[in-house]
Amino acid sequence: MDVVRQAPIGPLSPVIAGLLTVVLICATLYVGWMIRQSIRTSIRESLETVLAANVAALELWLSEQRDEVESLASDPIIQVAARRVLETKSGSEPVVPVEQTERLVTAGYLGWAVLDPLGSVVQSNDGRFDGQRFPVGSETIRKLETGRGAIAMPFEIDGGDPESGLTALMCAAVPIHSGLKRIGMLAIVIDPGKQFTEILSIARMGSSGETYAFDRDGVLISRSRFESQLRRAGLLNAEQPSPLKVLIRDPGFDIRTTPIGEANPQTWPMTRMADNATRGGQGVDVMGYRDYRGVQVVGVWRWLPEYDFGVTTELDVDEAFEPLAILQRAFFTLLALVTLAGFVLFAIAWITREIQPSPDKGEDLRRLGQYTLGQRIGRGGMGTVYLGEHGLLHRKVAVKVLENADATDRTLGRFRREVQLTAQLQHPNTIEIYDFGRTEDRTFFYVMEFVDGISLEQLVDFYGRQPAERVIYLLTQICGSIAEAHEAGMVHRDIKPANVLLTARSGIFDLIKVLDFGLAKQIDHESMQLTRVDSLTGTPLYMSPESIRDASAADRLSDIYSIGAVGYTLLTGVAPFDGETSADVCAKKLHQEPERPDERLGAALANDLQRVLLDCLSLDPEKRPGSVPDLVSRLMRCQDSVGWNQHDAALWWREIFDGPYLDELGVEDEHPSAGGTKGDTAVNEKPRSDKRLSTVA
Repeated sequence: MDVVRQAPIGPLSPVIAGLLTVVLICATLYVGWMIRQSIRTSIRESLETVLAANVAALELWLSEQRDEVESLASDPIIQVAARRVLETKSGSEPVVPVEQTERLVTAGYLGWAVLDPLGSVVQSNDGRFDGQRFPVGSETIRKLETGRGAIAMPFEIDGGDPESGLTALMCAAVPIHSGLKRIGMLAIVIDPGKQFTEILSIARMGSSGETYAFDRDGVLISRSRFESQLRRAGLLNAEQPSPLKVLIRDPGFDIRTTPIGEANPQTWPMTRMADNATRGGQGVDVMGYRDYRGVQVVGVWRWLPEYDFGVTTELDVDEAFEPLAILQRAFFTLLALVTLAGFVLFAIAWITREIQPSPDKGEDLRRLGQYTLGQRIGRGGMGTVYLGEHGLLHRKVAVKVLENADATDRTLGRFRREVQLTAQLQHPNTIEIYDFGRTEDRTFFYVMEFVDGISLEQLVDFYGRQPAERVIYLLTQICGSIAEAHEAGMVHRDIKPANVLLTARSGIFDLIKVLDFGLAKQIDHESMQLTRVDSLTGTPLYMSPESIRDASAADRLSDIYSIGAVGYTLLTGVAPFDGETSADVCAKKLHQEPERPDERLGAALANDLQRVLLDCLSLDPEKRPGSVPDLVSRLMRCQDSVGWNQHDAALWWREIFDGPYLDELGVEDEHPSAGGTKGDTAVNEKPRSDKRLSTVA
């Protein structure tokens, strides 16, 4: 085996210089991230404070309107007059006396109106209300049924007065009863363009900050601060600037700079804020989203269920993060200086190392051909697996080495056959072989793809039994790999959870890789000579009964048995049979059928999947699915076969997966026992310098 000498690390080693550079850059980036987070926190708190102040003022004002109308209706004379007008639909005398009407107008109200149960004006102090129908919503009527006053949201009126700006009204109403029957309402009428909007402007942020209200349909019910922009874009009629004409929709472009053309706001989706709030939610977004002008804003919102409308405070992103832009320029200047200093330090260290004489002693690194070996990532009866790297391509690979101490004629034959058989397979769920070679000291090795992930054994050990839909999803991929091997005339003979890797790469999640074809055989005379009849080949926990009796009798149906055993383990978290020794397991397999998974767990499980797995585990091979494609067909007919998809898998890898890590696995130096469950390459992992497995592409 070739040995490469590496110089010891000195005080000016490029490694130290590189690490120092990385530390300085990371520290600078962390400081920049902390500054950004601090500014975002400050913006969020400011938005929440402004919204809270406006909502508190709005709720106080709404409560005052309700008290005002209740006080007005508590006058017995007004009650009698209103009842008489509603019952007769006539009456020349005003329901509310002149002096009280003048008081209302002086207080800023438009006046009063008597409404029938449907909201039509029967009598009012203002001719502009005559013939109008106030659309009192179901939520307002529900509150009126309790006998208390209620606030009706702003609504448009027919024949509004554009010159005065009166195009919409809102009212506070109380019920009028005749006996127990509600025959109408008494309302005080409010101009929402003044009082309602002014209340929401009590606290305001900057030159672009705005607090506004909207109904459940995503329609603005208070005046917009940006009416001039909306009018220029054609979203608001200049003659009737009613807030109820503005939809809280995302136009997809900035209306300040882009003409609206023939676009229809009715087809635009709600803004992210409105979509969340109109569902009854509340939240905050300081990352940025488009408002109803198409401008990027940050905002905080709250739905007021008592009044059935929402309120939000928003601020343009450009204004909100203006201080951050200044800091970012300074930060990137600092980052550039730190990076430059780091590279200068690295260059000095590199030049210093190059001009130093080579040391006499150093650390030995193993190299096999073009591949430099790193740490060991697996160990088994058929050799040791190392993390390696191609010297020219710098591609990480897994290198399986048959050490000289392990080399016998039989193991050499199996090792050579493993790489030859596996190299013939092209299925994406089969481990890919890159290279095969032998060094001058007759050390055999082969190179395969490096898989970041965990074995199915570790999936069960660390995360417990899996749902039926995921079990089917994984088994069908295993079947794809084995089906190709069977088609090529091979039988795997050692299918077990430790020999199946689970990974996520290139945006594909829950990708299966079947490996360790070291025990695979071809159905011909040459390969039969490599398997003795009296030898136990494989792992007893997952071997078929006929393979236990006679290793040379293993066939395609034996692989189907092993696939069923893997599925049983995934579904239940335990192997189909257990025992203190391999002999106990073998004895049970030869004479017993496995217990139903639901009975073993005492929990409800999918009956159709259980039936498929138990058929695979049948003592009689003839009762098993006749082929791997038959097994796939039965799995796909299970009710849960469509229950797991790439979205579910991606969510698991991003939100649930948390290891195992390399230092938790504790790869042992000793050879595992022949009856153990660990595979030659139970897991391919990253070196110790990379703590976590790289799982999501």
